[in-house]
Amino acid sequence: MSSFADRRDGYFVSRDGKVKKFDFNLRKCVPENGGYTKKQRRAFQRLMSGLTLGKSRRERLRFTTLTTSDEAKQLGYGEKLNEHFRALKMRIFRRYRFKMKYWKIRTNEGNGVLHIVFRGKYIPQKWLSEQWAEIHSSPIVDIRSLYETPRGLKGICFYLIGNYLSKQSFERMSWGYSWVFPAFVASWRRLIEKYGFKRGLELWNRLLCRSFVVTRQVRLSKFLPAYSHSNEKSLPWGALFRTSTL
Repeated sequence: MSSFADRRDGYFVSRDGKVKKFDFNLRKCVPENGGYTKKQRRAFQRLMSGLTLGKSRRERLRFTTLTTSDEAKQLGYGEKLNEHFRALKMRIFRRYRFKMKYWKIRTNEGNGVLHIVFRGKYIPQKWLSEQWAEIHSSPIVDIRSLYETPRGLKGICFYLIGNYLSKQSFERMSWGYSWVFPAFVASWRRLIEKYGFKRGLELWNRLLCRSFVVTRQVRLSKFLPAYSHSNEKSLPWGALFRTSTL
């Protein structure tokens, strides 16, 4: 039987009897569930949430790459990537007067690389290279604007996941306090648990596209019941935000 004998909506039954499809981002045939690991699916949700929020607020999206040189590796800076990135953030704040709203991953490419998506102002590549060379002894950096693809924001996520979040190189993912809002992952999980994925995703996107104020107390009364106790372990920062009108 031919591998493509039983086509249906982009899927086909392979010779081993498994339903597969061709993923143009990964450039290979993957199982019916998409072929992404749990870590990659989590990264997609965290990244997509921040991109959706930024689009609703008309904030510019930018993508930057910070590398680690051989000299920096000899100095033991490979283990100080995050520490040096925090120092870089402070310099950016002092120079350009804005706080980076970022999502980043660390990969094991070369001697260690940070790939960062952030919402914020323009930063000259020359200045960024000089500062990173001074902090991390690594002058090679890249920064560019991110634009929606014909597939929308999902196209950006698929591109980044397909190119930078492979099983071989993806080490760690993190994000800033203002990427979405504090403990937004716990709120996302509660929505899915109560309403299921399809309805929960719809409510989540509605929430991200409306204006809200970050506070010390979480209020999701429009969608979720009150907490059974105040010190819920899944919410280490306490309650998250108060919405205006949902």
